[in-house]
Amino acid sequence: MKKTLLPIFILISFLSNAQSIEEKIAKKACECEEQKTKIGEEAYRSCIADIVKEAIATEEDPKTREEVNTVEGLMALLPKVKSLLPEICDKAKGQKTDEKRKLFYSDSKIESAQNAYIIAKDFMSKNQYKPAIENFLTAIKNDEKFVLAYDDLAVCYRQLEKYNDAIKYYKKSLEIYPEGDFALMNIAVVYSLKSDFKTAIQYYEKLIQFYPENAEGYFGAGKNYLLVKNYEKALNNIFTAHRIYTEENSKYAKDSEVVIGAIYQKLQEENKEDLFKKIAKEHNIQLN
Repeated sequence: MKKTLLPIFILISFLSNAQSIEEKIAKKACECEEQKTKIGEEAYRSCIADIVKEAIATEEDPKTREEVNTVEGLMALLPKVKSLLPEICDKAKGQKTDEKRKLFYSDSKIESAQNAYIIAKDFMSKNQYKPAIENFLTAIKNDEKFVLAYDDLAVCYRQLEKYNDAIKYYKKSLEIYPEGDFALMNIAVVYSLKSDFKTAIQYYEKLIQFYPENAEGYFGAGKNYLLVKNYEKALNNIFTAHRIYTEENSKYAKDSEVVIGAIYQKLQEENKEDLFKKIAKEHNIQLN
């Protein structure tokens, strides 16, 4: 009889939206983060230290205040704060990222390159990848900065299972536009198809760095961490992805639930259920 991936007694729900002490510290720490290059490393550390002290002193929950006001508590607190910084601080950077994205994910201003690209896209839509490749190559020959053409060229090679060629052109795209979410996500997928899970993780983590509110980076990283049996990082990433999917009412929340169930089953087999419960608690996830 098949085991269900998600045991029926595990019902995942997020706790109240009350701001945790980690979130309070991270929100204020963003101000230090923004000024880091101006004020210097020493002043930056002092700035963070003052914020932590103030947050502990003003924490209303006596249990939380007692837990974090120890060496062990601080050692556990600071990594959590650090992990929240990108998500909270990068909201201000979001506008600049969108502007840059529009700039690079645009048509070529060189007519011959754009014409070749249009022809290539037509072949691509008909799954005629070889003639599509020929025309994409013409497009990038005429416009060496044509990000869309590099990305689609790589897609064609991936469809033909020529993974090394796909990687080559995704990398060319990223040389021009390092924050390119399409290339970052898809090069990670290709490395995963090649069973190079560690390299796949590196690209998913870059995707997370540039787009901390995009669930796909966390979801991809989580799946690959599971494949290399790093269950703690797998759970941290999958729980984050699941939270974002849930907040967005995304249909992909079901996919993240399946992966969470798979990780739980694996940890159950290895008698490591406590690790699952510990990380779930850290993510304010209630298990019933």
